[in-house]
Amino acid sequence: MKSFVQLLVGAGLLMMMVSCAGGDEAAGDKAYNMSKRATGDARRTQLKTAYMHYGKAIKSKPAEKVSAKLRDRFLEMAIVRVNMVLNEGNAQMGAIPLLMEEIEEQLTASLINSVSPELRNQYAAFVVQLGDSSAARERFIDALAYYDRAIEKAADPSPSKAKRAEVIKSVAQENLEIGQMEFEMAMKNKKDPDVEGLIKAEYYAHVALYFDSTFGGAKKLLSDVRRENISSYSAFPMVILDYTDTVMFRRINKFDILLAIPIIQTKGNVTTAEIHMHNNSYNPLRMNATHFAIVDASGKEFPAATAKMDPEFLDQEREGKFTLRFPFSGGRNSIQKIIYRNGPHFTEKNFR
Repeated sequence: MKSFVQLLVGAGLLMMMVSCAGGDEAAGDKAYNMSKRATGDARRTQLKTAYMHYGKAIKSKPAEKVSAKLRDRFLEMAIVRVNMVLNEGNAQMGAIPLLMEEIEEQLTASLINSVSPELRNQYAAFVVQLGDSSAARERFIDALAYYDRAIEKAADPSPSKAKRAEVIKSVAQENLEIGQMEFEMAMKNKKDPDVEGLIKAEYYAHVALYFDSTFGGAKKLLSDVRRENISSYSAFPMVILDYTDTVMFRRINKFDILLAIPIIQTKGNVTTAEIHMHNNSYNPLRMNATHFAIVDASGKEFPAATAKMDPEFLDQEREGKFTLRFPFSGGRNSIQKIIYRNGPHFTEKNFR
């Protein structure tokens, strides 16, 4: 008897679940159809009601059991809703990520091909708007992430790809022009260039190449600046004070140990270099001459000869000055860079 009662209760619960699921979809359809005939606040209410009921109906079923019609209707309402939030607020509204998460749960790799191409393109267009908002605030890393997201979800990714390419080209060109201006101003007195201007020019050349690694003009500028800036630290945080994209700045300013090479000479088979080193890492560094190496144009490394280092330990936020000898006969013009490698600690000073 007990088993029979449990069976009846279980069957009853199952029927209620099926009824609720069907009821939510039907209620969603009713609100959906009414929204087509309504205007103003009444339309907004029906759209919200349809979105809520469709959402409940979808959550009550396994993903593979959701019909194409229900998924499309839910996505249509969710996309309308997220666009309303964006248009009536701004791209930083807290509801937007939550709505996007719900939408993208229905656009996973296993489900996306069952979704209407039109809805996929509508969602991609919305994501591109978020990218444009980030680009307008000069948060270009975020902008590119949004454009990539739009490309992934769109049925026709060509508009999103075009927007991404347009932003990359514009940002790279703008930073090249700023870098060139800084370089020209820094080099007005060629006998005594303005170091601060050279560091700024180097930074902006790096930014241009970050967005377009094939940009010939930016490559040339970076090479020109590096040749002039060998004797100075590339201390970007000291001169770049108005950046708005923290993520991008950290990717450009990637070294917490800085090198400067004010003197370098080659005689016979030995190259002697005076190396200035500033430790901005969180650890004191135990100095060892063989942790330094010249790297030639082919990428071959020539570690420095063993030598006494003074100071033996370089504390945080301290500068050390060392004279090192390298078994290298190629001369300054054959050097690609000087590197320092000590376990997890690495930095480099490029000559070209």
